[in-house]
Amino acid sequence: MFTLPNGMRCVHRRPGRQGAQVAHLALTIGAGTRDEAATQHGVAHLVEHLLFKGTERRSAYRVNSLLENAGGELNAFTTKEETVVHATLLRSEFRKGVDLLSDMVFRSRFDAREIDKEREVVIDEINSYKDSPAELIFDDFEELLFAGSPLGRNILGTPRNLKRATQQQLKAYVAGHYRPDRIVFSASVEMPHSRFREICERYLAPFEAADGEGLTAERRVPERQPLFDVVRHKSTYQTHCLLGGYGYDLHDEQRLRLAFLINLLGGPASVSRLNMLLREKHALTYNVEAGYVPYSDSGIYTIYLGCERDKVEQSIELVRAELRRLRETKLTTVQLARAKRQFLGQWILSSENTENLMLGVAKSVLIYNGFEQAGEVEAKIGAITAEELLETANDIFNENNFYSLIYR
Repeated sequence: MFTLPNGMRCVHRRPGRQGAQVAHLALTIGAGTRDEAATQHGVAHLVEHLLFKGTERRSAYRVNSLLENAGGELNAFTTKEETVVHATLLRSEFRKGVDLLSDMVFRSRFDAREIDKEREVVIDEINSYKDSPAELIFDDFEELLFAGSPLGRNILGTPRNLKRATQQQLKAYVAGHYRPDRIVFSASVEMPHSRFREICERYLAPFEAADGEGLTAERRVPERQPLFDVVRHKSTYQTHCLLGGYGYDLHDEQRLRLAFLINLLGGPASVSRLNMLLREKHALTYNVEAGYVPYSDSGIYTIYLGCERDKVEQSIELVRAELRRLRETKLTTVQLARAKRQFLGQWILSSENTENLMLGVAKSVLIYNGFEQAGEVEAKIGAITAEELLETANDIFNENNFYSLIYR
């Protein structure tokens, strides 16, 4: 890892095998939807779309076809705290890919006609979520849990705000947030480090923060909301339930323990406790899952399930009972060892996905200005004790941190 004179941090990972032909690269920007002003709601995501609609040097067609014509892929996504533009391409096209990504992020035109067209595309995307209650319920839950905070606003924005968004607003958002010192460039490519650095210096170093940048709103810790049990009536066959509460932020040392418990409780494995209890034992639901999302100054844990209407109360009571079990019963030595093997195994398997690993490293550098090696992560997982998990369960999975939203 090294830092360019303009403040941009660059991370180079060489694949584990000689002659690897595929390269992954990304620009991760430390700005997302929580960095919008209230009147800008949806601007961050709209900007991400417009990065593909032409630059000072390339037409929209050229932006989208440059890599794809050579078999590569170009994409982007927006979260509440980051915006990421990334590509997968042949190693021989790497230089071209770096040039393209830098062009999109720093030289996009934001043509007025493209803005008008793309805002309609995003509004259609917003409307499509109304037909996906299993996805929409997560946005609604966070809006309730983080009420009054930008963290509570959904990523896509609202049709009303999008229709009012101007070219000037979009350019102002980019000028205030797309700063080189808030961007990490990460890549997995088989090439000498000296060559990688040379490419970064040629295509990324020339960009500087413009005058007046940095005058962006400071992120504020969201206020804790009173407990709620909200029921909303929807025209759906299945009842959707989202249960959860506040979790640890990205800087809390207990975040790994909570991630461990969430995986044990309702992770992707079929032997997760809630899946075994609600699906295998009682046949109450086809899908039950648990998740944990840490933010820079807050966090959220969730438990989602869908079931028939007459099974809702029983399902929720079983979830509460399982949370009580985690608070009151310490894992045995055998249970803890098995859970550690499963958790570590999943982490190792996910790290084999080079693109995901590269994006994870970039986010880590953005937040911590560094990243942990595989051995460090393995050691931290191995050091977790049953007593620590009991303490974390009591801190997070208690009745004073159990909120619910139900679509009936």
